[in-house]
Amino acid sequence: MFTRSVEGILGTERDVHGEGWKSRRLVLAEDGLPFSVHETLVEAGRSLRFTYRAHSETVYCVEGRATVEDVARGRVTELRPGSLYSVGIGDDHVVTAQSDVTFLCVFAPPLVGTEEAE
Repeated sequence: MFTRSVEGILGTERDVHGEGWKSRRLVLAEDGLPFSVHETLVEAGRSLRFTYRAHSETVYCVEGRATVEDVARGRVTELRPGSLYSVGIGDDHVVTAQSDVTFLCVFAPPLVGTEEAE
């Protein structure tokens, strides 16, 4: 068992930033679990395209509003607090934030921590 907080990882190698997003990597492969857990923040107005070649992901919207587009099907779904989406390996998708958004993301298998979306 272990405990960890977002506050405790700010400014460490688990606090990863990109253009328009931040990922606080709370649980990674080195923690020995079969999944990883991340708090991800996306700035309002940002559209981010993701495809994971080795991971499935489930994303739960904690705060804010966004959409997710299933690129292969051209289907767009609204995300708001209390909703989620799941993608399998290779599922190309675009997340567009209408407001600042906070997501809780779970990856399987777990991320090592250095991966970047393709």
